[in-house]
Amino acid sequence: MSRTVLMILAVLSASTAPAFAQEKMVVDMKRLTCGEFAKLGFEDFAGVTMWMSGYYNAGIRNTVVDLVQFANAAKTVKDFCAVNTRVTVMSAIERALGIKMPR
Repeated sequence: MSRTVLMILAVLSASTAPAFAQEKMVVDMKRLTCGEFAKLGFEDFAGVTMWMSGYYNAGIRNTVVDLVQFANAAKTVKDFCAVNTRVTVMSAIERALGIKMPR
């Protein structure tokens, strides 16, 4: 099962650039644009997508993780971001997945 998840994440990040050459990366998730998101390396991409999933799922008190659904959602957002580079990732999530940010 974990091997499948790693393969899915590897495929999703295949087109991303190498990780930023920073010792410590700090991201304001509210301001992260799709253009910046597309430049993330595998580890940073995986971290951001996992954080976003946790953020939205916590907002609706969902404690279940469906890894296939997670991978599909990440790909949908990544594809949306590829053609909407100036949009924030949080806005892209709302628009691409048809969900609302928890308030």
